[in-house]
Amino acid sequence: MEKTKKKSNKLNLIICGIAFVVMIVYLLFVDKIDHVVGALKSINPFFIVLCVLCMAGYWVCEAISIYVILKPLHPKIRFGQCWTNTIIGQYFNCITPFASGGQPMQAYYYVQGGVPLGAGLTALLSRFIVFQFALTVYSVFTLIFGINRFGSELSQKGLLPFVFVGFVINTAVIVFLLGIALWKNGTLKAANALITLLAKMKIIKNPLRKRLYITREANKFFTNFKFIKKNAWVIIKSCFFTFMQLTLSFTITYLLCIGFNKDPGSYLKVISYQAYVNMITSFIPLPGAIGGAELGFSGFFNEIFGDYTGVAMMMWRILTFYLPILVGIAHILTMRNKGYKEPSNMEAMENLYKMEQAAIEEENND
Repeated sequence: MEKTKKKSNKLNLIICGIAFVVMIVYLLFVDKIDHVVGALKSINPFFIVLCVLCMAGYWVCEAISIYVILKPLHPKIRFGQCWTNTIIGQYFNCITPFASGGQPMQAYYYVQGGVPLGAGLTALLSRFIVFQFALTVYSVFTLIFGINRFGSELSQKGLLPFVFVGFVINTAVIVFLLGIALWKNGTLKAANALITLLAKMKIIKNPLRKRLYITREANKFFTNFKFIKKNAWVIIKSCFFTFMQLTLSFTITYLLCIGFNKDPGSYLKVISYQAYVNMITSFIPLPGAIGGAELGFSGFFNEIFGDYTGVAMMMWRILTFYLPILVGIAHILTMRNKGYKEPSNMEAMENLYKMEQAAIEEENND
């Protein structure tokens, strides 16, 4: 079992590599090599530089958002440590389904760097809640202001139902988290009733395991919400940098539009479309939402990029998916040179469980 766990990340990385090759081959087959080369020559390199800077800013904002939470809990924390852990988290999020591998690995490296168990978990959970909240608010904003302006276009393309499904799923996550904060027992009862219903419909298996998982997660988040209530200003600052992070990510597509000398229509339209792509593809059970992300981008931006859609999609994926993988690998190799051993998935999960227990014990002692 352990040997299988150790191989899983390598397998996911291989899948990402194969997906990259397939994307390139498909692009050359559909768009023809002369057209692809011509499109790449036409883009203004200045805007590619701006896109890379946006990605760097994206990482910086995430590092700051967790740094401002962790600093009161562990005053000795250095920003550089949060930066390194952010890149490592991005890397493992990219190569694992549902972006599930980042948090356990970040927890491991925080503890290895001297961060107390309870402090590390509190910071990571708070950051998760902040990100979900920011993404949901962003989704609400783009739906309210975006649908009124170009909802008919989405409806004609048949994309509007997918937008609403993505919005409902992301909203359900934040509603569940708020339910735990405000009404823990009632939320658990509702979740267990839903699991029972889905089990009877043969949609899920092992309902007991699902109930145990939900109960454990609920207890973990309920404990963490006590910290959030006591440190509202810290969370507000983290939210601000998370909104900046999302905006920088969504702006990359707008810069690609300008770089290809295409008319994006409006900045609001582009970032709304990009938010919709993220909402729809965030729950595809493949590393980096492989396949769904490419199809989503092409579906939403085909009208804007025209015959450059395939090349623009490739550039977007390289910047937002494959670049974090390459940068993450470089950081992991650097950590190895410093004497940090890369853990297996099982070791990282066990470490995260210890952090959870430590955080709950600290809260009970208080």
